[in-house]
Parts: sequence; C-alpha cells; structure tokens
Amino acid sequence: MLLVRRLTAGDLDAFRDIRLRALTDTPENYGSVAEAERAQSDEEWLARLDADAWFVAFEADRPVGLVAGRARDDGWILYSMWVAPESRGQGLAERLVNEIRAAAEDDGAREVWLHVAEDNDRARRLYLRLGFVPTGELEPMPNDITRRRERLYLPVTAGSSK
Repeated sequence: MLLVRRLTAGDLDAFRDIRLRALTDTPENYGSVAEAERAQSDEEWLARLDADAWFVAFEADRPVGLVAGRARDDGWILYSMWVAPESRGQGLAERLVNEIRAAAEDDGAREVWLHVAEDNDRARRLYLRLGFVPTGELEPMPNDITRRRERLYLPVTAGSSK
C-alpha cells in the first residue's frame, strides 16, 4: 500500500534517509551533495522540515518518493523531486507533484514553478505531461555549470488539484 503525506518533525529519520538516497542516486540533478547534507545536525534537518513543505511517499513504511515545495513571491517552487528506482513508472511522481500543487493552491498561489535539467528527459516529459509550460529561461546547474536547467511553470487555479 502506498501512502503520500507531508512530513513532520517526528519523521526526521525517514526524511534524512530518503533525501540522502536521492542525492546518492542522482546527484547530478540537485543543488546539494550527499556528503554535505550527511554532515548536518538534527537541528539543521528539522529546520528544513519546518521551513518548507516536504512530502514523502511510503510503501510498506519505507520511503520511496520525495518532493518539496516552498512559497515564493512569484508562486510556489517545486524542488527535490525523486522517486526510488524500484518505484518509478507507477504514477508516484504525479502524486507527489499534485501534493505540491494542492499546497500551492491552498496557499493562494497562481503558479508552481521548477527547474529541470535540459538533459533530464524523463523528468522533463513528466512535467510537460502534467501541464508545466517551458519558459525558455535557462541557467547553469548549481553543481555543474557545464549543464543547464530550464524553468517551467504550472498555472494553478481553484479546483485544479482535485
């Protein structure tokens, strides 16, 4: 059985576990590295949980998917999307995106935006299928300036997340 829910301070161990798994599995797609985050204190991890909306998918009590969102002046940013290799291709990423979309909608945001690496074809196809619109705005990836990422946005309207 698959359960997707927002994390709380009581989920510290699950949060740390899945975040480090994501950074280890596909480090090229993130603005951070596992070694740096592994060294963070519990207080630093808890502050991250408190600052943003973190959603995790659990399968048989094991975390298998992660996404985060944060309110910004220009809408909500979706970031840190990851699905465990053994759980990919089952619609889990769509469920995680919809959690951020619903949180943004509840917050009154007009859009959700994200960055996707130009060479991350699988993620790009997912976001386009879910209605994200390419902006053509490109910038270097935080950890590898030889690669670029594009900003995509998703208009959010009343009732769109249901």
